[in-house]
Amino acid sequence: MIANIVIIILIIGYCIFLIYKAYKNHKEGKHVGCAGCSGNCGSCGGCSTAAGKSQYTKKK
Repeated sequence: MIANIVIIILIIGYCIFLIYKAYKNHKEGKHVGCAGCSGNCGSCGGCSTAAGKSQYTKKK
């Protein structure tokens, strides 16, 4: 029973942490999908705002 309570508290704490980080990123104007992305990864669909910038495009 104590183990279940500890696990639930850890899960709730992690959820609160994620909500806090999302709020902080939103307040700073960062896109939610780019929290851990530098913007130049091809698989990151949330970083489409960086697609048109010259520093993120490949030179031919």
